[in-house]
Amino acid sequence: MDGYIACCRYEPSLDELLADEMMTPVLKSAGFDPRSLKDMMAQTARRLEERERPAEGEE
Repeated sequence: MDGYIACCRYEPSLDELLADEMMTPVLKSAGFDPRSLKDMMAQTARRLEERERPAEGEE
């Protein structure tokens, strides 16, 4: 088992997590709404992908 116990085999999607009623006050306290959080996450993912790509002529 390598120290990992799979108690739940279902992982909710981001949309499902953001739709949870408990997320509303959490997001609000952080200054986000579901749409702005998803936008920020997508922007961060794009920046990380760009950082990991080799620059032209570096391969």
